[in-house]
Amino acid sequence: MRRAIALALLLLLVAGWATTDWWLPPERIAAPSARVIDGDSMRLSGAGDVRIHGIDAPEYRQSCMTAEGNPWPCGRAARAQLEALVLAGGIDCIVEARDGFGRAIARCSAAGTEDVGAAMVEAGLALSPAERGTAPYAAQEESARAARRGIWQGEFQTPTEWRTAHPRGN
Repeated sequence: MRRAIALALLLLLVAGWATTDWWLPPERIAAPSARVIDGDSMRLSGAGDVRIHGIDAPEYRQSCMTAEGNPWPCGRAARAQLEALVLAGGIDCIVEARDGFGRAIARCSAAGTEDVGAAMVEAGLALSPAERGTAPYAAQEESARAARRGIWQGEFQTPTEWRTAHPRGN
């Protein structure tokens, strides 16, 4: 009887091990350069599209308000900031997941920037929305908010709200 129980436990352990990927090394994507699409996504040369994990940047056509109440192109500013961060090249990403479009959702670094997502949020040009109960860059977002950097200088719609109000094709 003990052998049967031990064998059953062993089979359950092996089945659980086989259905998880904890034993696999994380998928890495590296490229010498990238073409920035918007403030939170880019196309790596020879490696496909990557969306930066843990951030949501204003959409390219999105405008925000300055402290004085004037519109400014925060979506273009977010894209320009990401371009500046990856300009030096040497992009290295660790894939966290894949989205419904097949894009890699990844934590990325570039020459001179250890964590591109953290840098975007710290600059005030991306939010760090709570994912699975935590916001990965909450401290950087609070720092940007307190210093009134980027989108935090005035009024803005979250990128999610903006996308809802401006469906593609409109």
